[in-house]
Amino acid sequence: MGLLFKAKGSSSFGLLLIRLSIGSIFLFAGAKKAMDVEGFILYVKSLELMPANLAFISGFILPFAEMLFGALFLIGFFTPLTSLALSFMTVGFIGVTAVNTPENQLYTIPVYAFYIVILACTLTTLFSGAGIISLDVFLDKKKGREITVTDAPKTENVQVQAPQGIQDAVFEDVKNAPEKIEINETEIRN
Repeated sequence: MGLLFKAKGSSSFGLLLIRLSIGSIFLFAGAKKAMDVEGFILYVKSLELMPANLAFISGFILPFAEMLFGALFLIGFFTPLTSLALSFMTVGFIGVTAVNTPENQLYTIPVYAFYIVILACTLTTLFSGAGIISLDVFLDKKKGREITVTDAPKTENVQVQAPQGIQDAVFEDVKNAPEKIEINETEIRN
């Protein structure tokens, strides 16, 4: 039943799936556009949504930006910044596809709905991070020391007294302490 009703769990695997799928989409879409940059520039100019010079610059930069941010998103590197960049690109794609929806797609799911799902995924990683299966883990400087008390009753006040001969901790001892300390209830009572 834990599989059906799972309120808690490791979100890192889900974030990894989001990053792999969305990163791959942007990486391959950008690569396809980069293979025919001239054709893509002409396509952007044909939309007539911006002046010709700006359309040329956008059409030239967009494929390489998609590939760069898609690759960064795929490996989980600078994920909040990458997610923000991909979110801005996706909002632009939503605007373009909402304006240019073909008449023969009136009874199907519109293309911009696909971009809304991508936007939801990029915003998810923007606010929750890349997860532990990413390169951002190695750059995260907010790693703190965590003390977890396991199996301790929630209603009792537990006092811990240090055995004789133990001195107060010095800063160097705390600096070299392990990242996570687990204390069991039986250790506390003894």
